[in-house]
Amino acid sequence: MQIHLEEELNQLKEMLFRMSDLSLEAIADAVESLKTQDLSLSKKVTKNDKEIDQMEKDIDDLCLKIIVTQQPAASDLRFILSVMKINTDLERIADLASTIARQTKKLAGQILVKPLIDIPRMAEISAEMMKFALLAVSEKNTEKAVKVLEMDKMLDELDSQIYRELYSYMLENPSVIAQSMALIKASKSLERIGDHIKNIAERAVYYIQGDDIRHLSKSKFKALLDQEER
Repeated sequence: MQIHLEEELNQLKEMLFRMSDLSLEAIADAVESLKTQDLSLSKKVTKNDKEIDQMEKDIDDLCLKIIVTQQPAASDLRFILSVMKINTDLERIADLASTIARQTKKLAGQILVKPLIDIPRMAEISAEMMKFALLAVSEKNTEKAVKVLEMDKMLDELDSQIYRELYSYMLENPSVIAQSMALIKASKSLERIGDHIKNIAERAVYYIQGDDIRHLSKSKFKALLDQEER
């Protein structure tokens, strides 16, 4: 039974990492479609969202099957419960990527009020955050989770900066309001993507050491890690 459990846990990891790859691809394609006003790429993102929705169901089904049939021990059970939560975050990340892609239609054929620099930068930061969050899971490394929490602040700051700039453009020139609102929605979607990746990092810490850090301050979180290391 133990061998069978290990096989199913490995299958679960593979499915989770595959879903994370698809979510990252969706973010990159969505922002690229926005930057280049590529409607075909935008449609690809929204179409592929259905595949990710199906993967969410498949992962949840496998998690429940393992819990019911294998009765996993505490550490394996924490992993499975964490995967179920991470699974939901990944699906929502893909939904937000679709939201970004849909803004492309609103910008089609328009000259942008400013070159898209900060929004692609937010997408790059999101990709780095996802990498560290998944490494935290696969390597059982809480330091990687800390990096995610620190990088999330960068997304918050960029989102605020983008909003301030576009708001000033709208005040100066009402004709760019629709375009500016579309870009603000894309920026806000990336900021929310960062929040979901932060959730994944927090789930990783729960899996690794059994601590729920969702409502801890950064200082209390670091103190908790120091205590665990001792």
